[in-house]
Amino acid sequence: MRIRLAYFTVIASFIFLVSLAGSTHPARTQTYGGQDCSEAAGSPDGCNTIAGSSFNQLETGVIGATISGGGQRTWPNQIHGDFGTICGGLDNRVGENAAVCGGSHNLAAVVRTFVGGGMDNQATADSAAIVGGINNQATGRYAFVGGGFGNRATDLNATVGGGSGNLAGYRRATVAGGSVNQATSVASTVGGGVDNVASGAYATIGGGTENSATSLNSSIAGGAGNQVSADAGAIAGGIANRILDNYSVVSGGWANQAGDGEGDLQDAAYASVGGGRGNIASGAYATVPGGSSNRAAGDYSFAAGRGAVAQHEGSLVLADSNQADFSSTAANELAVRATGGVRLVTAIDTAGEPLAGVLLPAGSGAWATLSDREAKADFALVDSQQILSRLAALPIQTWRYKAQPGQTRHLGPAAQDFYAAFGVGEGDRTISTVDADGVALASIQALYGKLLEKDAEISAVKAENQALRQEIERLEARMDTLEAGRGNGGSTLRWIGAIGLVLLIRNILDNRWRRFQRE
Repeated sequence: MRIRLAYFTVIASFIFLVSLAGSTHPARTQTYGGQDCSEAAGSPDGCNTIAGSSFNQLETGVIGATISGGGQRTWPNQIHGDFGTICGGLDNRVGENAAVCGGSHNLAAVVRTFVGGGMDNQATADSAAIVGGINNQATGRYAFVGGGFGNRATDLNATVGGGSGNLAGYRRATVAGGSVNQATSVASTVGGGVDNVASGAYATIGGGTENSATSLNSSIAGGAGNQVSADAGAIAGGIANRILDNYSVVSGGWANQAGDGEGDLQDAAYASVGGGRGNIASGAYATVPGGSSNRAAGDYSFAAGRGAVAQHEGSLVLADSNQADFSSTAANELAVRATGGVRLVTAIDTAGEPLAGVLLPAGSGAWATLSDREAKADFALVDSQQILSRLAALPIQTWRYKAQPGQTRHLGPAAQDFYAAFGVGEGDRTISTVDADGVALASIQALYGKLLEKDAEISAVKAENQALRQEIERLEARMDTLEAGRGNGGSTLRWIGAIGLVLLIRNILDNRWRRFQRE
């Protein structure tokens, strides 16, 4: 800023001196074709006009030139080509059809060049222009510098709008402003900022600092220290983000990377990182939406959260806030680390409360289904015995899914058979765990009812047996009495009767037991 103020002070002093010189030396004309242009009727084309300091100069043979003022002994204004124009100032020089409007030490060297003012500016190629500023250069055809300090537009149609130390160094390159920015390939652009380099064809940097877009159609909107080194890659902002494979994107964040950087710019193309910190999408079409330290290394993979590693093709990995890595184990796998549990809600009421869904509680290995009575309607009782009968008739087989290896087998019914037997669920191609559980519970109730019936029957048989035992004991007692009254002959009769009675009772008990087993 102090340097600029010093330059502006010098310029103001020059303008003051020009005004003094102009008042001392009135405008004068030179002859053309042997005639005095001021007196000739219908003055011929090409008359020269010089005002200001008497030390202002026209090169010999120049015609149609004009110096409107300015100049002094040590710093005269000079015209070296036909129809050149200097409006004023000090030590300005112009060529053919060129013009300098003011300032000091400016040069409009060749045909159709223009310097509006300022100091030490040089327009040295056909139709180049500098509006003002200090020490700017327009050295390419149709190049343009709007102002600022130390800016250069060095190739065809190159443009620097302003700022300081900027370079538009290739055809149609543009630097709008800022400081020490460079646009050095065809139609490359830097909007502003500090120390940015757009060196790829049609590359664009909007602003920020120390950003680099080095490949075809690459772009960086802003931020700091971002690099795009692959075609059509884009970084929206952030810090120290990198694009290493074609058509990849980083939206922002810090130290994120899209692409694998292994030399082949197509092997991890179309990778994207949404933001976060330290994330890497190094597979083709891989995505990391954000978070921290996530890696989507497989083609078409997705990693989100913290430490999610999708290392297989098509894998989707979601990781919670725990610091340890959580990796995929197979291609096209969905892997979720949620140590606080998982909830899936499939319906809500008008207040947003869940009406349907499942819960996998923290630390659990089984889903809990939402079964709140308030979420249910149209209750109807079932005949559990009928359910049990249908279940008994349901085909239960072992089988395998066609998509699984041959050695992997399962046990259960087919959905079509289950739906035909019970008529519940969403259709005949799926079996809901709610319905399977319901059938199992109803069948258990039916079996429990049967068990109670059998218990009652067993109790009745036991009671009958007990009564028979008591009757046998009574009969044995009577036979003992008879034997005592009849002597030895009575004893023989007693044993014959007792044996017959025992056999009869045993036969009765055996028949009842067989009947009970059959039932």
